[in-house]
Amino acid sequence: MVRRVRQKYVDHFVSAVGELAASSQGSHATEVKFSNVDSFYRNFIAVDFVANDGQPNPQFINSDTYLKFSPDIRAEIGGMDVFISPFKWDDVHFKFDTKDLDDDLFDEWFRTWFDIDGERETIEVVGNIIHSTQLLDGQLTVDFGTAEADAFWHLLQVLSRSGVRSLAIGTDDIAQPLN
Repeated sequence: MVRRVRQKYVDHFVSAVGELAASSQGSHATEVKFSNVDSFYRNFIAVDFVANDGQPNPQFINSDTYLKFSPDIRAEIGGMDVFISPFKWDDVHFKFDTKDLDDDLFDEWFRTWFDIDGERETIEVVGNIIHSTQLLDGQLTVDFGTAEADAFWHLLQVLSRSGVRSLAIGTDDIAQPLN
């Protein structure tokens, strides 16, 4: 299911990039990393598409539709009670007691999947990186961008290793009926 959610977004992303590139007069790039962006984890964000028709024009590609499933899924994953509602790959909400999050484990996950050091950089449209994270009290929001489904599962391992025991995942209004 996670692979299907990701693929639905990536197909939309590739199509939208094609349309934007066709209408661009100058150079362009996908998944351009910016720093010093307030409210995002470590102040980093990857912008989906940047055209340069005389001056940079960053654009975000947001999916309007997503894979829906019913009923919601309840599972035990890595010692966590997990409740999964439909979610968008570019706007996944993880609700849990964020005080439990191991900062070092999470930072390692972020560095790997955002690819801060550019170890996986490519000229391909799909760069296999997350685009952003926001950590607020009680919720982590992730734009998984073009990252492989392994980024999702790796994050669940980080949450489990951090000691999170109850987790709700979704995009729209999600409840956490696990307590």
